[in-house]
Amino acid sequence: MYRIGKLAVISTVFAFAIFGLTSIMLLTAFAEPKVDLSPTCGPADPGFNIVINANGFKANSTVGWKFVGSDSKIPLYGYFDTNSTGGFNDVTYADDLKPDHYKMYFADDSDGDGTFDIGAKKVYANVTVNANETVNANETVNANETVNANETVNANETVNANETVNANETVNANEIIPCEK
Repeated sequence: MYRIGKLAVISTVFAFAIFGLTSIMLLTAFAEPKVDLSPTCGPADPGFNIVINANGFKANSTVGWKFVGSDSKIPLYGYFDTNSTGGFNDVTYADDLKPDHYKMYFADDSDGDGTFDIGAKKVYANVTVNANETVNANETVNANETVNANETVNANETVNANETVNANETVNANEIIPCEK
Protein backbone atom coordinates (compact mmCIF):
# COMPACT_ATOMS: atom_id res chain seq x y z
CA MET A 1 0.00 0.00 0.00
CA TYR A 2 2.80 2.33 0.87
CA ARG A 3 4.35 1.90 -2.58
CA ILE A 4 1.04 2.62 -4.35
CA GLY A 5 0.57 5.83 -2.33
CA LYS A 6 4.14 6.93 -3.04
CA LEU A 7 3.68 6.16 -6.74
CA ALA A 8 0.46 8.19 -6.80
CA VAL A 9 2.19 11.21 -5.21
CA ILE A 10 5.14 11.00 -7.61
CA SER A 11 2.78 10.68 -10.60
CA THR A 12 0.75 13.69 -9.42
CA VAL A 13 3.86 15.86 -8.93
CA PHE A 14 5.18 14.79 -12.34
CA ALA A 15 1.84 15.63 -14.02
CA PHE A 16 1.73 19.09 -12.39
CA ALA A 17 5.35 19.73 -13.42
CA ILE A 18 4.63 18.88 -17.05
CA PHE A 19 1.43 20.96 -17.02
CA GLY A 20 3.28 23.91 -15.46
CA LEU A 21 6.14 23.84 -17.95
CA THR A 22 3.76 23.50 -20.89
CA SER A 23 1.73 26.47 -19.65
CA ILE A 24 4.83 28.63 -19.30
CA MET A 25 6.04 27.73 -22.80
CA LEU A 26 2.61 28.49 -24.31
CA LEU A 27 2.34 31.80 -22.49
CA THR A 28 5.77 32.97 -23.70
CA ALA A 29 4.97 31.81 -27.24
CA PHE A 30 1.85 34.00 -27.34
CA ALA A 31 3.17 36.86 -25.21
CA GLU A 32 3.24 40.34 -26.62
CA PRO A 33 6.75 41.73 -27.11
CA LYS A 34 7.72 44.31 -24.50
CA VAL A 35 10.48 46.92 -24.80
CA ASP A 36 11.82 49.31 -22.17
CA LEU A 37 14.21 52.12 -23.11
CA SER A 38 16.34 54.28 -20.86
CA PRO A 39 16.70 57.19 -21.33
CA THR A 40 13.92 58.16 -23.72
CA CYS A 41 15.28 61.65 -24.30
CA GLY A 42 18.69 63.10 -25.10
CA PRO A 43 20.74 65.61 -27.09
CA ALA A 44 21.11 65.59 -30.86
CA ASP A 45 24.81 66.41 -30.61
CA PRO A 46 26.88 64.42 -29.76
CA GLY A 47 24.10 61.82 -29.35
CA PHE A 48 23.39 59.51 -26.42
CA ASN A 49 23.33 55.85 -25.37
CA ILE A 50 19.97 54.09 -25.13
CA VAL A 51 19.77 50.97 -22.98
CA ILE A 52 17.20 48.53 -24.39
CA ASN A 53 15.61 45.72 -22.39
CA ALA A 54 13.27 43.60 -24.52
CA ASN A 55 11.31 40.35 -24.14
CA GLY A 56 8.62 38.43 -26.02
CA PHE A 57 10.27 38.05 -29.43
CA LYS A 58 11.21 34.82 -31.23
CA ALA A 59 13.85 32.85 -29.32
CA ASN A 60 17.38 32.70 -30.77
CA SER A 61 16.44 35.00 -33.63
CA THR A 62 17.01 38.55 -34.86
CA VAL A 63 15.01 41.63 -33.92
CA GLY A 64 15.17 44.66 -36.19
CA TRP A 65 14.73 48.19 -34.88
CA LYS A 66 14.08 51.48 -36.65
CA PHE A 67 13.90 55.12 -35.59
CA VAL A 68 10.95 56.68 -37.42
CA GLY A 69 10.72 60.47 -37.34
CA SER A 70 7.61 62.63 -37.41
CA ASP A 71 8.20 62.94 -41.19
CA SER A 72 7.99 59.09 -41.50
CA LYS A 73 11.64 58.85 -42.57
CA ILE A 74 13.98 56.23 -41.06
CA PRO A 75 17.31 57.90 -40.23
CA LEU A 76 18.71 55.09 -38.07
CA TYR A 77 18.12 51.33 -37.82
CA GLY A 78 19.83 48.15 -36.69
CA TYR A 79 19.52 44.61 -35.30
CA PHE A 80 19.85 42.68 -32.07
CA ASP A 81 20.04 38.93 -31.52
CA THR A 82 17.59 37.43 -29.04
CA ASN A 83 18.44 34.86 -26.39
CA SER A 84 16.78 31.49 -25.77
CA THR A 85 13.75 33.18 -24.19
CA GLY A 86 13.22 35.76 -26.97
CA GLY A 87 14.74 38.68 -25.09
CA PHE A 88 17.82 40.87 -25.16
CA ASN A 89 19.43 43.59 -23.09
CA ASP A 90 21.70 45.80 -25.16
CA VAL A 91 22.80 49.37 -25.86
CA THR A 92 22.60 51.43 -29.03
CA TYR A 93 23.99 54.90 -29.67
CA ALA A 94 21.50 57.45 -31.01
CA ASP A 95 23.58 59.79 -33.16
CA ASP A 96 23.12 61.72 -36.39
CA LEU A 97 19.48 62.36 -35.46
CA LYS A 98 17.81 65.71 -35.95
CA PRO A 99 15.77 67.13 -33.08
CA ASP A 100 12.38 65.46 -33.29
CA HIS A 101 9.97 63.11 -31.56
CA TYR A 102 10.76 59.59 -32.82
CA LYS A 103 9.11 56.20 -32.52
CA MET A 104 11.62 53.39 -32.15
CA TYR A 105 9.95 50.32 -33.66
CA PHE A 106 10.98 46.73 -32.86
CA ALA A 107 9.86 43.48 -34.55
CA ASP A 108 11.21 40.08 -35.53
CA ASP A 109 13.37 40.11 -38.68
CA SER A 110 14.59 36.51 -38.84
CA ASP A 111 16.43 36.84 -42.16
CA GLY A 112 17.96 40.28 -41.41
CA ASP A 113 16.76 41.77 -44.70
CA GLY A 114 15.69 45.08 -43.15
CA THR A 115 11.99 44.24 -43.42
CA PHE A 116 10.04 43.05 -40.41
CA ASP A 117 8.77 39.47 -40.73
CA ILE A 118 5.24 39.04 -42.12
CA GLY A 119 2.86 38.71 -39.18
CA ALA A 120 5.52 39.82 -36.68
CA LYS A 121 4.19 41.73 -33.70
CA LYS A 122 5.57 45.29 -33.75
CA VAL A 123 6.09 47.40 -30.66
CA TYR A 124 7.49 50.89 -30.31
CA ALA A 125 8.79 53.25 -27.69
CA ASN A 126 8.88 57.04 -27.90
CA VAL A 127 12.27 58.76 -28.03
CA THR A 128 12.80 62.54 -28.08
CA VAL A 129 15.97 64.10 -29.45
CA ASN A 130 16.57 67.67 -28.24
CA ALA A 131 18.02 70.59 -30.12
CA ASN A 132 21.15 71.61 -28.31
CA GLU A 133 23.03 73.62 -30.86
CA THR A 134 23.15 77.40 -31.07
CA VAL A 135 21.30 78.90 -34.01
CA ASN A 136 22.24 82.33 -35.31
CA ALA A 137 18.92 84.20 -35.27
CA ASN A 138 20.54 87.15 -37.06
CA GLU A 139 21.63 85.17 -40.11
CA THR A 140 20.83 87.06 -43.31
CA VAL A 141 19.18 85.28 -46.19
CA ASN A 142 19.55 86.77 -49.66
CA ALA A 143 15.97 87.20 -50.84
CA ASN A 144 17.16 88.30 -54.29
CA GLU A 145 19.09 85.12 -55.07
CA THR A 146 18.61 84.05 -58.69
CA VAL A 147 17.71 80.47 -59.47
CA ASN A 148 18.36 79.05 -62.94
CA ALA A 149 14.93 77.78 -64.02
CA ASN A 150 16.49 75.62 -66.73
CA GLU A 151 18.86 73.74 -64.42
CA THR A 152 18.31 69.98 -64.52
CA VAL A 153 18.71 68.31 -61.15
CA ASN A 154 17.01 65.00 -61.82
CA ALA A 155 15.45 64.06 -65.12
CA ASN A 156 12.37 62.77 -63.31
CA GLU A 157 12.06 65.65 -60.83
CA THR A 158 9.90 68.67 -61.53
CA VAL A 159 11.17 71.98 -60.18
CA ASN A 160 8.78 74.90 -59.74
CA ALA A 161 10.74 77.91 -61.00
CA ASN A 162 8.03 80.24 -59.68
CA GLU A 163 8.23 79.11 -56.09
CA THR A 164 8.13 82.03 -53.65
CA VAL A 165 10.25 82.03 -50.52
CA ASN A 166 9.23 84.24 -47.61
CA ALA A 167 12.43 86.13 -46.76
CA ASN A 168 10.75 87.69 -43.72
CA GLU A 169 9.95 84.40 -41.99
CA THR A 170 10.77 84.50 -38.29
CA VAL A 171 12.52 81.52 -36.74
CA ASN A 172 12.51 81.03 -32.99
CA ALA A 173 16.19 80.37 -32.32
CA ASN A 174 15.45 79.40 -28.71
CA GLU A 175 12.98 76.62 -29.53
CA ILE A 176 13.88 73.41 -27.72
CA ILE A 177 12.04 70.14 -27.87
CA PRO A 178 11.65 69.33 -24.16
CA CYS A 179 12.09 65.92 -22.60
CA GLU A 180 8.79 64.74 -21.22
CA LYS A 181 8.89 63.88 -17.55
